[in-house]
Amino acid sequence: MPAWESGISSSFPCGNWTRIGKPSPGRREVFPPACDGWAVSRRGNGVVRRGDRFVVIGGGRVGTAVGYLLSRAGREVAAVACRSEESLEKAGEYLPRAYLTTDMVRAARKGNVLLITTPDDLIADACITLASAGAIKRGSYVVHMSGALGLDVLEAAEEAGAATASVHPLQTFADVRGAVRKIPGSVFAVTARDSRTVEWAEGLVRLLGGEPVRLAEENKVLYHLGAVMASNLLVALEHAAELLYQEIGMEGEKALRALLPLIEGTVGNLRRLGTEKALTGPVARGDIGIVRRHLEKLEEEGREKHLRAYVALTRFALDLAEANLSRSRTQEMEELLERYS
Repeated sequence: MPAWESGISSSFPCGNWTRIGKPSPGRREVFPPACDGWAVSRRGNGVVRRGDRFVVIGGGRVGTAVGYLLSRAGREVAAVACRSEESLEKAGEYLPRAYLTTDMVRAARKGNVLLITTPDDLIADACITLASAGAIKRGSYVVHMSGALGLDVLEAAEEAGAATASVHPLQTFADVRGAVRKIPGSVFAVTARDSRTVEWAEGLVRLLGGEPVRLAEENKVLYHLGAVMASNLLVALEHAAELLYQEIGMEGEKALRALLPLIEGTVGNLRRLGTEKALTGPVARGDIGIVRRHLEKLEEEGREKHLRAYVALTRFALDLAEANLSRSRTQEMEELLERYS
């Protein structure tokens, strides 16, 4: 295939991108047609070369699972770098053909798509280390999978001539096996500097079986806040409920066992009905007497953390219930909550 005006050379069977990022003067923003050397996303808006060699930097739960899913999709995972031998051994169970090492620079030299899946506070340092060692090639891709961080943590890779992106699965993973099962079908937030890299990252997400959603970098903090409230703080909320049940004699795991069917039923209602119709309980009914008794009990027993959480969450519940309550009942509820704020 001849080289295109967009800057594709003939060094690969279907050509190789030689320019990623801001368009060069006089060059058109175009993509090559699909051919044997390319994997094109279902909607045709993301191109991932079959000849790409993936490297996972940080083979924890997510990194190992992503590597496994890429391998299962027919892509080469050339290397995995982990800080500990224990993590390497676990990664090797899922990626037996990959080069396993504790040296991330050595691993990075073996590929052109680097997936940095380390803890968030190590991403920038890892990127700087790789760039300083010359392990990031011009025209390669460097991707992190943090939901909270922007692309600035990959600045060293951009300066080395790589295209950068962030892809974050909106999912929670307790172990590698669970991650392998949950990633397909999950929504991924995709952020990149330019449309070409966004489309490439969308293609990567589809290789994993995910559903990409474009996210502007300035919205990442709000995105991550929403994820934390929906997942991490949900666990904290159930812990708050668990503590109350332990107070009334449900010791050890009994409290959580008692609550789980209620939690699962609520999640099922959310899935079927959405937030407004899934809301039940005293606020949904406008039962101000019950809400008052709850508040009085928490104040009487000096449960300050529970009281603050109850007031804050009841206000959100009232937002949902307001359409089905009279204005006077809503106002009465608001005034009650204000007295305990």
